[in-house]
Amino acid sequence: MESFYLKDLIKAVNGKFLLGDPNLLVKSISIDSRTVKKGQFYFALKGRNFDGHDFVKECIERDAGGIVYSRDDIDLAKPFSHFPSIIKVNDTLTALGDLAKAYRKRCEKVKVIGITGSNGKTTTKEILASILSKKGKTIWNKGNFNNRIGLPLSVLNLQMNTEYAVFELGTSLHGEIKILSDIIIPDAGIITNIGCSHLETFGSPEGVFKEKRALFDSVSQYGFIVLNADDEILKGVSQKAYFKTITFGLYGGADVYARNITLWSDKPKFELYVHGKSIEVMMPVKGKFNVVNALAAAAAASGFGLSLDDIKSGIESFTPPEMRMDTVKTASGIVLINDAYNANPSSVRESIQGVCESYLDSDINLVLGDMMELGEKAPLYHKELGKFINEQQRIRNVYLIGELSKITKDPINKKPVYAADNAEELLEFLKKSSNTSKTVYLFKGSRGMKLEEIYNSFQKILTKKEK
Repeated sequence: MESFYLKDLIKAVNGKFLLGDPNLLVKSISIDSRTVKKGQFYFALKGRNFDGHDFVKECIERDAGGIVYSRDDIDLAKPFSHFPSIIKVNDTLTALGDLAKAYRKRCEKVKVIGITGSNGKTTTKEILASILSKKGKTIWNKGNFNNRIGLPLSVLNLQMNTEYAVFELGTSLHGEIKILSDIIIPDAGIITNIGCSHLETFGSPEGVFKEKRALFDSVSQYGFIVLNADDEILKGVSQKAYFKTITFGLYGGADVYARNITLWSDKPKFELYVHGKSIEVMMPVKGKFNVVNALAAAAAASGFGLSLDDIKSGIESFTPPEMRMDTVKTASGIVLINDAYNANPSSVRESIQGVCESYLDSDINLVLGDMMELGEKAPLYHKELGKFINEQQRIRNVYLIGELSKITKDPINKKPVYAADNAEELLEFLKKSSNTSKTVYLFKGSRGMKLEEIYNSFQKILTKKEK
């Protein structure tokens, strides 16, 4: 973060200045009382399980440079050897976002890209950041820093010599994408796709789109948007409403598309076409849906004038995010795939199809957990998934865990299904499975199911057995 004066912070957050020197330099921000360093400004945020206001005194004792707070009952009467600057605001979460928005305006020369969508936004972000890094200094939000806390903190990492910034925007509440988009003031916007995610909040894919399109509406008139030409909802977006539009899709009919896709090799490859020119690209991660993610990133990069060689280099050198098709092969040839970062009806089907396409001569075993946040239609979506699985000839066994996943079991009558009540029972089922060098296991479920723990335990069991 570039330093700025305290008086600029006060103006940005519309705060009440209670104590301090308005010409003090603010050099860094913290929201974690446990790690506050000397001189840092602490924002006391209220969370689901904690309230940062409860730790204000600890931050003062740690020589914080300033405190931004909102609660009226904070007692600062205790004598301290050092008193920081004190700023009171109406809401600390809003203030953090307002500060990030003001800071983003200071870094006006940075080209900022916002990415949202039901599936693939994290992988698209990582691929695009890898591509843009070939051209200039690039930052992007790490991990799950895609919400009203993480995104502002990521924006505050911008520096005057940053050339590109790629920010993923997540949402679980109405209006969040609008709030986040207003913070980053994007030069380009990508919506990867519209699927059945967060239906508990948004009700339908159309409701999801209504939330997500706020990103497009926030893009500068001198910027551009990136549209998925294969998505039933997105391809209906009026391109006339935007200054510039770049489309991507799998099989032509778009500005950026793929041909001659080979999915079953160790490194899937395809011919990438960008505005009529082509180059062969090898992917470091499996699945046709990841080819689509690469196309979205390539489309955005082309909008900033990057060459085909830069795009190819960035795609081939990107590091896949954790728990997104993470693949290991045991000594006996058994393949374990951890795609358990999250799950919704469209992403589960894509993962299953991706594995079946990548391992044409193998027996596919599914280890699935509940798909959460689907609202009142959750039972229907789980039942439909069961019907889909039942018709997939390549699938050998299905292992399920979770109350909703028991509904998935009902339509499956063409292959063995093992439904577990808990992790211990599921591991017992997996222990008894018969495996060969052509056996593949796909682990997929919502974050709350913690399937990665079962994945890790099963991997240890197989490794021990093979010794």
